[in-house]
Amino acid sequence: MIAPAPRPVTALLRVSSFVFLFFILSSCNRLEVSEAITESRDISTHASPARVDISSAARFYDNAAQEPAEDPDAPREHPLLWVTPAGWSEKPVSQMRLIDLSFGPAQEGECYLAALPGPAGGLSANLNRWRAQMSLPPLSDAEIESLQRKNFLGGPAHFISVEGDFKGMGDEASAKKGYKLLGLIHQASELTLFIKMTGPKELVEQNSAAFDAFCQSVQFRKKAGAIPQH
Repeated sequence: MIAPAPRPVTALLRVSSFVFLFFILSSCNRLEVSEAITESRDISTHASPARVDISSAARFYDNAAQEPAEDPDAPREHPLLWVTPAGWSEKPVSQMRLIDLSFGPAQEGECYLAALPGPAGGLSANLNRWRAQMSLPPLSDAEIESLQRKNFLGGPAHFISVEGDFKGMGDEASAKKGYKLLGLIHQASELTLFIKMTGPKELVEQNSAAFDAFCQSVQFRKKAGAIPQH
């Protein structure tokens, strides 16, 4: 997947650092100046009586509805539900891979689902990046438009099936001969979802039905507390 271009954070960091330093120096200068207190006021008879047996949140929000504090150590529910095909193994998820699976005698096949915000660089760029990883030339816009669609999460997703010499991330120097790639790209209004399966050609073909079943099993979690089906 191709991520959007990074924002010009260097200039922003410089401005933020300058503002932070300005306020620190201003505070230090104020500490050197002492002023005499010449005014005082009586406590209003309408003020709420002081309470010493309450929390700080209650002290400052006496009339606000209290919400339970979120436990930072509590496990977070996965946003998706899915069914892992028989014989496949699950790997720990990451920020890039929401679902990460492997299969095959030596776990040499892999299949993962990833999500990126917005168009994520565009359909053409992502499809042709996958083709480049298989040592294949890019497709034209007309060829991409003619690609097969498959239903995924209630909408159409572009499906790609290619064979070639696979060069994954970090493996550009040495391609893996005789590989096959199956992939789905589903573009929604807020994000783009990718499902990519790679492995030796024969192994991928043996698991193509499992790939389709996995893709059809993926769904968004509908309610809190649901048990993942994986």
